[in-house]
Amino acid sequence: MFKRREKLTTQEKLREWVFPVSGWRRVSIYQWRRLQRLNATPHSVALGFAIGVYMSFSPFVGFHLALSGLFAWLFRGNIFASMLGNILGNPVTYPLMWAADYATGNFLLGKHGGGVTPELTLSGLFSGAWDFFLPFMVGSVLVGLIASIIFYFPVKAGISRYQITRQSRLTRNAVLVKSLKLPPQGIETQ
Repeated sequence: MFKRREKLTTQEKLREWVFPVSGWRRVSIYQWRRLQRLNATPHSVALGFAIGVYMSFSPFVGFHLALSGLFAWLFRGNIFASMLGNILGNPVTYPLMWAADYATGNFLLGKHGGGVTPELTLSGLFSGAWDFFLPFMVGSVLVGLIASIIFYFPVKAGISRYQITRQSRLTRNAVLVKSLKLPPQGIETQ
């Protein structure tokens, strides 16, 4: 019912993912509305979102969604919210996130932070990979933790505020409908 008449090519899908036709603002508002309407406690939604943000900083590229879903399930966070939290990691933000992870890891490990230039051999590639991966992994723990804490509290407050407003609106509408004393739907009156 809600499918496109003409399917997008892989190249068009990739372009739409990086640069949405409707704009990043509209996509962000749409995702925020989806997050607000989740049928879960504000803590569960915020925890799931924070786990998704944390996992988007991890060096395990390709496993972010699976890991965030797993950890959201383990910590009883909302799994769908964790998937939305992963949106923070996208082709535009990954270079900045990875640079922050690597620099923080080098700082925490007491390394000088010079560039990694492995030899152009298979053994040189793997030895250089560990010199890069260790600071990246150590840095991602701290940077991801800070980012997830920063996102947890505003998301929890926003979801809580939305749920309270929605509940009061539903109650107000129910009282209004009851005061009108309308006949039940589906029953014809003469």
